[in-house]
Amino acid sequence: MNATAVLQPYYGNDCPFKDKLYRIYSDGSHYIARAATHAKAPKRTKREKTEIDDIFAFLYADGLKCDMTDKELREFILTNLEDGFPAFPDLEKYVNENIDRMNRNAWQREKRFRRKAYLNRWNYFVTFTYNGKKHTEETFRKKLRKCLSNLHTRRGWNFMGVWERGEETNRLHFHCILYVPAGEMVGKITPKKEYSKRLGKVKETFSNDFFERKFGRNDFEELNIMEMKNGSAVAYILKYLRKTGERIVYSRGIPTEISKVLPEHVFVAEIEDDYVVKYVIFDNVIKWERDIKPLTQRRRKRLAA
Repeated sequence: MNATAVLQPYYGNDCPFKDKLYRIYSDGSHYIARAATHAKAPKRTKREKTEIDDIFAFLYADGLKCDMTDKELREFILTNLEDGFPAFPDLEKYVNENIDRMNRNAWQREKRFRRKAYLNRWNYFVTFTYNGKKHTEETFRKKLRKCLSNLHTRRGWNFMGVWERGEETNRLHFHCILYVPAGEMVGKITPKKEYSKRLGKVKETFSNDFFERKFGRNDFEELNIMEMKNGSAVAYILKYLRKTGERIVYSRGIPTEISKVLPEHVFVAEIEDDYVVKYVIFDNVIKWERDIKPLTQRRRKRLAA
């Protein structure tokens, strides 16, 4: 949707005012704006974890791996905790409140991931596979993340991904979406053919020789804007996030939303979401190169000179 479209700008009783600051994110189809506020989030106090909290977390993660329904998960955790903590006061309430909290946290993580994914630009979906001849699992996690972080700092790469274990092999993988600026790729990407046990046929993958030398098997699959908009790459990573309960690994500085002063004529329609008034704005109000594009270390130095 752009400002040259037939659809008229939105005007209503609560029409946005000219030169007002807005927070803007993308829902995958449109840019959504809401008035910026300066209210601070309430400060939360952390309570000390107890033995039952640790066991609950273990059982919750175990239930996720088994693809239990919400009802099955609650019964599974309650039954196991009853054996170890028979005198715990109102155990059922404890289980329900903590499952609700974990579900809310998971929903918030997914929402944050989606907004970061849709607001920013990505050009590769990548899978890195653990190779026991090159690393231990611990060094694979640590050094791969360090390598990607260095490429973020020096060459402007962005990455978002999650760790996962193969269902059949239990081998550790890292699935991520990548943004590599033009001219900032390291290594050479070449096609390879290999037999997939899961698919039962030969499939073509694209391997980067730089990462192959340092870490082993990898697959760089190109993404385009439409593939990101239809959500398949995002859904693929979120599938592993739900299944494993692992936290998303981000490079620094990937915005979830941006701040921008907006004139009246850019607004299309008013929507209400979570009791907050928001507005759909025309797509061409936000420019990737001007408003969002990350700077490489070299470009920062050139601009500062």
